[in-house]
Amino acid sequence: MTSNLDEIDFLHMGRTCFGHAARRTANLLTRHYNRHLAGLGLELTQAQLLAAIAEGSAGSAAEIARFLGIDRSTLARNLKPLEKAGLITRRQDGGRRVLPVLTADGERKVIEIHQAWQRAQDELGALLGPDGAEAVRAHMSALRKAVHVLEDHKPPRPADVTSPAETRIQPLNSSQDPSS
Repeated sequence: MTSNLDEIDFLHMGRTCFGHAARRTANLLTRHYNRHLAGLGLELTQAQLLAAIAEGSAGSAAEIARFLGIDRSTLARNLKPLEKAGLITRRQDGGRRVLPVLTADGERKVIEIHQAWQRAQDELGALLGPDGAEAVRAHMSALRKAVHVLEDHKPPRPADVTSPAETRIQPLNSSQDPSS
């Protein structure tokens, strides 16, 4: 470890940081999908939320939030404009549980979302090719799995900063599911 700013290569840090690369890529992808969704008056986060509601298997708002990788307070904030636009309503589902459900307008909108999403997806897929697209999904899955492993372990103390072999993620082979 260094204790002198002059000894740190910040350009190298920026070029090799997984978090920076993921954020830059996510921002570019979001802009790409948002261009396709703009005519519907939606952004990717709203479209993903509506699609998750349309899918219908979530038994709770917490499950929807978990699927989307957001916390429940962010979900609640994102539901409000969709409800105000008449695309969703909230349904009491036994006890205290309230689930968002699509309205008839929401169902029509989700069909339009799927068409716009498919065009955006096809554009990227054509540039990457089938093997490239699958490799991207596999690498993103491996990165998510690595972070999950690290989240499940106690943070190392500064004196213990090592990388134990038992916590290393094995490279994916073509038979593994990249969606995890």
